[in-house]
Amino acid sequence: MNKTTIFFLLFFSILHAQNEKYAIDQKYLEDQVYITAVYQKLINLPDEISGTGFPYGIGLGVIKDLPLNKNRNVGLAIGLGYAFDVHYFNVKEIVTPVEEEKEIKSNKIALHMVDFPIEFRFRTSTPQKYKFWRFYPGFKFSYAFAQNSELKQSEDFEVEKVIEVNNFQYGITLSAGFNKWNLHVYYGLSELFNEAENNNFQIAPHELKIGIIFYLL
Repeated sequence: MNKTTIFFLLFFSILHAQNEKYAIDQKYLEDQVYITAVYQKLINLPDEISGTGFPYGIGLGVIKDLPLNKNRNVGLAIGLGYAFDVHYFNVKEIVTPVEEEKEIKSNKIALHMVDFPIEFRFRTSTPQKYKFWRFYPGFKFSYAFAQNSELKQSEDFEVEKVIEVNNFQYGITLSAGFNKWNLHVYYGLSELFNEAENNNFQIAPHELKIGIIFYLL
């Protein structure tokens, strides 16, 4: 075998390897890791509770992309994640209607949540295009496995006797945008707080979260 033959064999071997390296993956998957940062607001609060401060939430997780059509631009996704939510609010303790109200300021409740998101995915992606539009309506179940409260007050009073967190949460979601920057909205269909023993008023707030979500991989 002469040198010319060896040269061409090496050349075509390298070319073939490069083609395999850059071959189009027709079974590609998208958006399998997510990170969120949101501002959250409590809706439908009674007069005895008022929001204050800057409530926020951050989260991250993995989500399995399940394409439903040949072009793989329509799909379903099911995931598992962690979220850290912080709420600030003032509460007035009312024992009886004739007693004086006691206002407790700068309350903080931090919730550690396990999230179970489900998304219906519509996107303009192709095997060659990594920047695309996405529209992902969905649903999310959450469970608060731990919580921390912090009170700044002069009265000997426990916020848990006024506010009782509903550990099981669920709501609708929407993520939409282009490339890595995407709007993320969540509206809680469940009530964040339950009625507690020391209050005779109904507490039935719902969460509204608005922020951004980053999708990776």
